[in-house]
Amino acid sequence: MRFKACSVYLLFKFCFSLMFSMATVLSLVYHLEVVGLNAFELILVGTVLETSCFLLEIPTGVVADLYSRRRSVLIGVFLYGVGFVLEGALPWFATVLIAQVVWGCGDTFISGALEAWISSEERNCPMDKIFLRGGQIAQAGGMLGVVLGTLLGNLDLRLPIVTAGLLCLILGLVLLRIMPETNFSPVREETNSLLADMLGLFKVNLNFIKGAPVLLALLAITFCGGLASEGFDRLSTAHFLEDTIMPSFGLFYFVTWFGVMSLLGSGLGIFVSQVLIVYLKKRGTTGRTGVVFFTSAGYILGLILFALGKSFWFMLAVFLITGLMRSLKEPVLAAWMNEHIEEKMRATVFSTNGQMDSFGQILGGPLVGFVAQQLSIPWGLICTAFLLFPALFLIPVAEKVGKLSSIHSK
Repeated sequence: MRFKACSVYLLFKFCFSLMFSMATVLSLVYHLEVVGLNAFELILVGTVLETSCFLLEIPTGVVADLYSRRRSVLIGVFLYGVGFVLEGALPWFATVLIAQVVWGCGDTFISGALEAWISSEERNCPMDKIFLRGGQIAQAGGMLGVVLGTLLGNLDLRLPIVTAGLLCLILGLVLLRIMPETNFSPVREETNSLLADMLGLFKVNLNFIKGAPVLLALLAITFCGGLASEGFDRLSTAHFLEDTIMPSFGLFYFVTWFGVMSLLGSGLGIFVSQVLIVYLKKRGTTGRTGVVFFTSAGYILGLILFALGKSFWFMLAVFLITGLMRSLKEPVLAAWMNEHIEEKMRATVFSTNGQMDSFGQILGGPLVGFVAQQLSIPWGLICTAFLLFPALFLIPVAEKVGKLSSIHSK
C-alpha cells in the first residue's frame, strides 16, 4: 500500500516530532538528575552525538543518492528507536554516550534523505511551503509529545525515552508499508563496491559545491549556526535550574515546567510559521534573505538576554523567543539551499549541510562547555551567542552570489 508522498511526509513529520519531543523534553533533566552529569559532561554528550553525525553525514547521504532515499529514512527511524531505548533503559554515562552514537547515526540517515525524497516526489510544489508546513506539523506533533513525555516523566524520567524508542520502531514498520518512492533515479547507473561508490559520489559532490559559490556561503552560515547551537541546547536547562528560582505550585514543579516550556514554544512556532508562509507567498524567494538575517540577529540578541536574566518569567519569555528564531530560520535556509541543488545530488548536498552543522557543534560545544565550567553557565551562553555573529555578514554575501549565479545561468 502506498500513499501520496506529501501526506506521508506530513505524517512522518508529525509522528517523528512527537516521539523525538517525548524522548528529549526531559532528557537533560534525566541526564542531570538520574545519570548525574555535570555541565562539562552534558556538553560532552552533545559533542559525541555531533561527532557521530559529522562522521556519518556524507556516507549516509551518498547511500541515499546511490541506492534509495526511502530506504535511508527507514534505516534512520529504526536506529533512532534502538538508540532511545538504550539511553533510557540504562542510565549510565557510558551507555548514554553509546546511545548518542546509535541515534546520531540514525539522524544522518534521515537528514538530507528526507528533504531529497520529498523534493523529488513533489517536484511541482513550492518547497518553501512544504518545508514550512512540515515544520508546523512537526510543532503540533512536538506539542503532543511534550504533554505525553511530561506526564510519563512525572512517573519516571526514564519512561518517556524508552516509550519513544519503542514507538519509533513501530513507525518504521508503518513506513515500510505506506512510503512511496516513484521518482528516484540513482546518481550513477552502474555501481561498484559501496566504498568506491561513496568516494566517487563524494568527489562529484565536492566539485559541485566548489563550483557553486552560493552553496559555499549557505554552508558557511550553517556552520556558524552549528557553532551557536550546542550551548543553547545543552546549557539552557542548567541555567533555569541553577540561576533562577522556578515557581512551584500545584503540579507545577521543575519537571512539569520544562514540559510547559516546550509546549509554549511549539504553539508559538505553529502560529508564527503560518504568518511566515503567508509572507513568503507574497514576497517569493526575495523574502528569504530578510527572514534568515532577522532570525539570526534575533537569536543572538535573545541568547544574550537569556544569559543575563535572573527573573524566571523574563528568562522564560526570552527563551521562547530565542528558540522561535532558530526554528523559523532552518526551513527557510533549507528551501534557499534546495533552489541551488541539482536533483541527483540533493541528498548528498543536504547531508553536507548537516555535516557542516555537526562540525560547528563539535567545535563550538567543547569551547562553550569549557567557558561554562571555568566561569559560569551564563558566560557559556554569551559565548554561544557571539559564535553566530559571522553569519550576519555571510547572509548578504549568499544573496549577492545567488543573484549572480541566476544571471549567469540565464
